[in-house]
Amino acid sequence: NNTSNVTVSVRVYRTNTGYTTYGTGTVYCTINGTQYTEGITSSDKITSSGIVIFTKTLNIAHNADGTKTLATSARITHDQFSSSNQSYSQALTTIPRATTPTLSASSVNMGASITINMPRASSSFDHTLTYKFGSATGTIGSDLGTSKAWEVPLSLASQIPNGTSGSCTITCKTYNGSTLIGTKTVSFTAKVPSSVVPSISALTVSEGTTGLAAQFGAYIQNKSKLKVTITAAGSYSSTIKSYKTTVAGKSYTANSFTSGVLTSSGTVTISTTVTDSRGRTATKSSTVSVLA
Repeated sequence: NNTSNVTVSVRVYRTNTGYTTYGTGTVYCTINGTQYTEGITSSDKITSSGIVIFTKTLNIAHNADGTKTLATSARITHDQFSSSNQSYSQALTTIPRATTPTLSASSVNMGASITINMPRASSSFDHTLTYKFGSATGTIGSDLGTSKAWEVPLSLASQIPNGTSGSCTITCKTYNGSTLIGTKTVSFTAKVPSSVVPSISALTVSEGTTGLAAQFGAYIQNKSKLKVTITAAGSYSSTIKSYKTTVAGKSYTANSFTSGVLTSSGTVTISTTVTDSRGRTATKSSTVSVLA
């Protein structure tokens, strides 16, 4: 809570030996701007060895940046003597005040923005933000104040070719000038957007029965077969895991195959669907005309 527990004591002693002073009086001790008092009784025997005549323990609040110099002073009134005001200052240990970042959302699509809030303890502090997702790392920004909008790179999808989301860690380093105050982290779920799907660049269809294309220049019912080749690729490091192509009501699971004989005339549709390692799909269709 940015405070230090401090005990302040006042000790009084004679400067010569062989004598004892006693009587009544008051100690006035000012700690951090507040004056406290304590009575001295005749049982308080003051010798050259000294005695403690005042003790006070307080929680001292530090400055916003964690620094604090505690000012104290004390004086004594006594029926046998008096003292001038004595002052003492002590620099307390600086308390690290590293900023704990927060996020505008717990999950966000790659390619979209997320806001990183940095509620710094002192206006003299600034921040450096970095990120880590899988083996990908980078700097979001330096010399930052209280917030930063960051567009999560879509390229991070390449780190999870078999998944659709993962944990991204943001590290916030707090500086006071060039001095590092401390480091804190926060995480969110980065999701591969639904728009990232595999692609089918080509669905090639040709005559699969030898000699028919040269003889007729067309597909012929009960004669022709279709030779089908599918060219597909994953997106952002995903791989194609399966193919499913339908020709004239029959299904095929290879990326290159020859269908059975076409038993119908008219328009025949070839429809193929590929599935990648993320479970995402893409579909492409083509048609051919079959003569009776």
